[in-house]
Amino acid sequence: MRCIPSPPGGRWNHGPGAHVASRFRSRGGFTIIEMLAVVAVIGILATIAYVRLHSQKEKATVAAMTSDLRAIAEEQEAHYFQNRFYSSDLVALNANPSPGDTIVIVEATASGWSGRIYNPKTTKQCYIVIGQATPIGSATSDGGISCS
Repeated sequence: MRCIPSPPGGRWNHGPGAHVASRFRSRGGFTIIEMLAVVAVIGILATIAYVRLHSQKEKATVAAMTSDLRAIAEEQEAHYFQNRFYSSDLVALNANPSPGDTIVIVEATASGWSGRIYNPKTTKQCYIVIGQATPIGSATSDGGISCS
C-alpha cells in the first residue's frame, strides 16, 4: 500500500470550481444550522427558567395562604377566649388576607371550626380543622394546616 501525502493546506482540489467553494468556507460568520442550534438551545434554557419561576411563584402563593390561615387561627383563638365560641365572621376576626387570597370559614361552633383558603394564582387550596369541627379537604388533624 502506498501513502499519498496531502496537498498544502490539507484539502484536495476536486475540480475546476473547488477553489470557489473553499473561498466561501473561509469567510467568517455562522451557517444557518449553527444559528438554528443556538436558537434551539436558548429556547430550551428559557423554557427551563420559566418553569422554575412559575414553580417558585406557586410556592410563594401557597406560603402566603398558609400564613393567612395561621393568622386566622390566632384570631379565632382570641375570639374564643373572649366569647367562648368560634366565629364565622371574618370582619369580627380582623381578617386581612394577602392580595388574591379568599378565606372561607366552613364551620364555626363552640366546639371547633374549620376553614379553607384559595387563590386564583394556584390550583391548590389549604385547609384547617380545629377542635370537633368536621374535617374538610386534606386537613384531618386538629390544628394542622394542609394544602392540596
